Amino acid sequence: MSNPAPPPAASSTSAIPGGDTCGRRYTNAGEMWNVELKGDLYDEKDGWYGKSLAYWKKQEPTVSGVLGGMEHIHGADIAESKAFIESIPTIGRTRALDCGAGIGRITKNLLAPLFAKTDLLEPMHHMLVVAQQELDMERVGHLIEASMEQVTLTEKYDIIVIQWTAIYLTDEHFVDFFSKCKSALSPGGIIFFKENTSSVNKFMVDKDDSSLTRSDQHYKALFETSGLTLIKEDFQRTWPKDLLPVKMYALQ
Repeated sequence: MSNPAPPPAASSTSAIPGGDTCGRRYTNAGEMWNVELKGDLYDEKDGWYGKSLAYWKKQEPTVSGVLGGMEHIHGADIAESKAFIESIPTIGRTRALDCGAGIGRITKNLLAPLFAKTDLLEPMHHMLVVAQQELDMERVGHLIEASMEQVTLTEKYDIIVIQWTAIYLTDEHFVDFFSKCKSALSPGGIIFFKENTSSVNKFMVDKDDSSLTRSDQHYKALFETSGLTLIKEDFQRTWPKDLLPVKMYALQ
């Protein structure tokens, strides 16, 4: 079945320029999406989502595999995420959702120690197989084998973690998914969003895996369009200087 492209990106990103890894330049995100979102979005050769799914099918279900060979950043990543989350007193401790969960790295090391149950949302079957082997399944709720742009959320969550995965969403689907997440929050709950951000107010499309690096301004425009309120933000402090900055956001 063909999966047609969604409407153009939100107008609030219309002034943000960018480019792609093949050297093409764009005056704004809408212009880029008009080029990228043609035909079947799930075609493995040319589709925006098809290319990223094909990329992840080839990745090893290990910590190194899900972190692109950078397993050395795992400890600092988890430690600073934990400190950030624990600084927000309104968050309950009943249920969490780990989006783009992979093998359960974040569930195992961050969420399971803090929350009674964690649901895993992950489109790659081979990743979820390993997650079931690695995790204490008494602390796991649902294993949801689906993509963010297609899933229906049926539970209420004290925290929804979206880390290093929203780069694969179009701007339109980003807004749709984050709006769904807002509706799925329990009272006092948050969306914990953690992602690389470009150093300047420009976007960059990686043509190999159909991912999009956005700027802080780009993300904040999408948050606003999603109807979300930013209640806290901070940088990942311990981080290799040769990599793009990583920011953490708490949203309600």
